[in-house]
Amino acid sequence: MGKAVLHSLIDLLNDADAETIYRVLIKFVPEDEPLPDEILAVKQGEADIASGDISDFDSIDWEL
Repeated sequence: MGKAVLHSLIDLLNDADAETIYRVLIKFVPEDEPLPDEILAVKQGEADIASGDISDFDSIDWEL
């Protein structure tokens, strides 16, 4: 069975069943492991938020 058959079967589902199938299928999608620099960036962002060292979007000069 190929992906085309799955696409055809999914098209036959009603909306309620589609949600159930989505929850099953999403478990088979591989997740990427974050890179070390991505983990560091998230930690730095969380630290900046906690310390209040952030800028409001309205205070940024977007016309650089």
